[in-house]
Amino acid sequence: MSNWTIIHRVRYPPFDDKRINADAAPVSEKIVESNLSDVQIEQRLPPYKIESKEGWLLERLITNNDGKKMEHVTDTVVDTRPFVQLINQQRRGWYILPNNLHRYARNMINAAVILLLTTLVYLFLEPLLSAIGIPSFGTKSMQIGLLDYPILSIIVVPILMLPIVLRLIANFIDLKRQQDFFRTPIEHPIVEFSNQVVSGKPLRGTIHIPEELADWKSMTVHWQVGTLPPSRKALIDISNTSEDSQPPIGLSTPLPHHWEAGLDDGTAGGEDSPMERQDIQGGVFLRPMRFSEEGGQSKIDDDGSFEIPPPEQLWPGTMNSSLHRIHWEFILKIKREKQMPLLWVCPVRVEFSDQLVHLENLEISDPRTEQLYIGRR
Repeated sequence: MSNWTIIHRVRYPPFDDKRINADAAPVSEKIVESNLSDVQIEQRLPPYKIESKEGWLLERLITNNDGKKMEHVTDTVVDTRPFVQLINQQRRGWYILPNNLHRYARNMINAAVILLLTTLVYLFLEPLLSAIGIPSFGTKSMQIGLLDYPILSIIVVPILMLPIVLRLIANFIDLKRQQDFFRTPIEHPIVEFSNQVVSGKPLRGTIHIPEELADWKSMTVHWQVGTLPPSRKALIDISNTSEDSQPPIGLSTPLPHHWEAGLDDGTAGGEDSPMERQDIQGGVFLRPMRFSEEGGQSKIDDDGSFEIPPPEQLWPGTMNSSLHRIHWEFILKIKREKQMPLLWVCPVRVEFSDQLVHLENLEISDPRTEQLYIGRR
């Protein structure tokens, strides 16, 4: 009889993962359970592996005392543990999408900075270019107040400021939309899933919407799967450090939180969301998941029923541990007349398939909220 050991391995992408070489970051490991018999191991969640082409990793490894890996699954199984705080606070209820100006402004920033640096280099080299007979452009001075500025800089500076102005406008629009939406709360839909929800199979069910507003144009339902960041405390514990000492690679020192700790990835790498009302616990914008894939979409029949195809790739079922958090969610998307779509999100508890999961070369999603797309297909 074999003695089985369950190990969770994780190298989760931080906020700004493009600045970090994944292979240079350590893989954190935790022994979840050990000395399990053959009968006991059949009752546990199966192994899986999720990895990106850069080397970011989530792996559940099951080995016996001979070093042999578990390579078969006999039946479907489900994680019955309660959903983690992150799901209850940030992935349940009504959400709105940020204004599109955020995405346009962010895409303009790199071009504006490159233009500014190019202009500064050109102004620096202009005397040398003039000395060898190359005519200059935009270097004549223009007086503003008591100071003279090159004409070229007068042209470039407004271009550099444009993304900032767009972001300010978008934030004010978003705050106004949040105020209008939460002034008259909408009742939550009632959804029931009619079949055993298993990874790799369609999601069927019915949804009842207590009230529909006059500006609602159409409604569709979607579902998606992805991974949520590991618990900061769990990462610190397995790195043999403490909250008061130097944090592990990729994590920041503790930051003050305006609601509850545990609602971000712990890296303090950047702004993941536009301005939000601080009195709404968890925020009003749905954050992207770093490893993720959408399933299909479906219209709602007259009787409220729907059937949604699964994601193209086979994913693990729901996992609610401190290091591994694989999350499935059902999304009602409401298109409105003159405003951005409205989302209602509900977590789904999905059983593991009876097949082993090994996802390779996945694309890492941008963690910024304005890059989120729902119902792309």
